[in-house]
Amino acid sequence: TLDASAIAKGYACDVVANTLRRQGCENLLVDIGGEVVLEGVNNKGQPWRVGISKPKIDATGMEKELQEVIASTNLCMATSGNYLQYYIVGDERRSHTIDPRTGYPVEHSLLSATVIASSCMRADALATACMVLGEKEALNMIECIPDADCYLIVAQADTLQIITSSNWLK
Repeated sequence: TLDASAIAKGYACDVVANTLRRQGCENLLVDIGGEVVLEGVNNKGQPWRVGISKPKIDATGMEKELQEVIASTNLCMATSGNYLQYYIVGDERRSHTIDPRTGYPVEHSLLSATVIASSCMRADALATACMVLGEKEALNMIECIPDADCYLIVAQADTLQIITSSNWLK
């Protein structure tokens, strides 16, 4: 089967944002399933504020908390994660992200990858690639891409570690 979910929501955000721009909209926030394009300011004249969710292992998916809040007037951002979509095999929790190199679910401690890029579709694709690669390879990849930055949330024992690319929100 072919699954375009690694870029579909990001692409849809770009299409909606471009349509709004063509209609003369200068202040916009498009959010499709957590993939975001924003420009300009909100109705209070302030930068838009968007959040990065804190990964929580909650079977209901209802418990939500923000790890980070970002204020910006120009941003294309996408987040991929393995903490909400998974399946259980025996006593093991398995990621929904499949490593195309092996054909099996990824096995690493990266829980969430948020990427900012020149388009939301690009950010969406890169966030998914980060989830396949794991934190070390993902950070190395993002550091080589001039228009992309990442915010990675990694499980480390009983805590969360935050790793960002060198130009994250600079």
